Amino acid sequence: MNKKAIAILGAIFILIVGTLGFLIYSKYAGSKPSSSSPAAVNNTASTTPVAAQNAASTTPQAVGNSSNIVQLTSDQVVSPALFFDGTGISYFDHQGNLYQATLQNNNGQLILSGKKQLDIPLKPGITKILWPAKGNDFIAQFTNANGQNTWSYFNSNTGTYTDLPSQVESVDWMPSGTKIMYVWLSGGKAALSLGNPDTTGYQNLGAMWETDDEIHVSPDGSQALYFETQNTSTANFINSVTADGKVWKGLVKNGQNYGVLWSPDGQKFLFGKKDPVTQNYQLWVYNLTSGAIMNLGLFTTVDKAVWDSDSNVIYAAVPTSGTIGPNSLTVDSFYRMDTTTLDKKQYQSSGVSIDGRDLFLNATGDKLFFRNAQDGGLYYLDLSQ
Repeated sequence: MNKKAIAILGAIFILIVGTLGFLIYSKYAGSKPSSSSPAAVNNTASTTPVAAQNAASTTPQAVGNSSNIVQLTSDQVVSPALFFDGTGISYFDHQGNLYQATLQNNNGQLILSGKKQLDIPLKPGITKILWPAKGNDFIAQFTNANGQNTWSYFNSNTGTYTDLPSQVESVDWMPSGTKIMYVWLSGGKAALSLGNPDTTGYQNLGAMWETDDEIHVSPDGSQALYFETQNTSTANFINSVTADGKVWKGLVKNGQNYGVLWSPDGQKFLFGKKDPVTQNYQLWVYNLTSGAIMNLGLFTTVDKAVWDSDSNVIYAAVPTSGTIGPNSLTVDSFYRMDTTTLDKKQYQSSGVSIDGRDLFLNATGDKLFFRNAQDGGLYYLDLSQ
């Protein structure tokens, strides 16, 4: 073989070895972790939920000696709420993550399945969510150490939060889910306004006498109730105003009153009245049609109660020990009460330490869901037992 042929064969051999080496290097290099900087995170929400880091438990757990109280999750939940179609539950955690899970029946007990974490920007420190009656938007509430509230509006279309101006003193959704009613405080004066969820495009409804009023819009949006939050020395009225700002009325005109909860039909509302002897709040009901006011005799507050869909029956977590407050805990018993007949039923919960908050019913009205402030978990009471 001449030298020219040998040189050609050598070149071919080197080319083959080099190619194989490159392919092997590329394969293993591609399997190694990248040392480049992490990609920027898109700060917008996706309409498609992503899988949660922690899957929901598929096994319901009865707690204490009671078979009628079931713990659904040990997550520290914030403002749990029923899906609009009644098939599942949404809730936040304190880091600002939003979760959704489906309710399923498992041998007579409900479980949460298919838990998903939705891809939205994080807003740590959320203490409460104002869910609208319609739509996918919401307003997040933040409460500082002094009890002062601020709010941020989440737009589900853009996937972004917009902080409401610091002048907003109180806010509530209109039933459409596209407008809010809010109290605007500026220069020591307060005004009631109606506007877009970010307070733009507002309409001034009128001046308010007090600068610390809290408002609650009726289910049909025709009017709102309001009361002072800082008045602790004199009579604290509960008042109403029509949604156009034309008619203002005083409804509950004596005693120390705090908190309101509209009935689903908008014809009644619960409120708390301080008992002059015990200094504890009792639940009362006001009938807007007749003007009648009735003491229900349950020593608790409206944030530990919920109306049934018939607008006659309520369910309430009533403390047997402890002091009601945002920074204190109680041990509660659950009651069902007919506000027209005052018939009352107590549900047994022996061996269970429950501080019931954020109460809501399932679509069929036989399960009472609540956040247990004792451990932050989501539970339900089986009302059929």
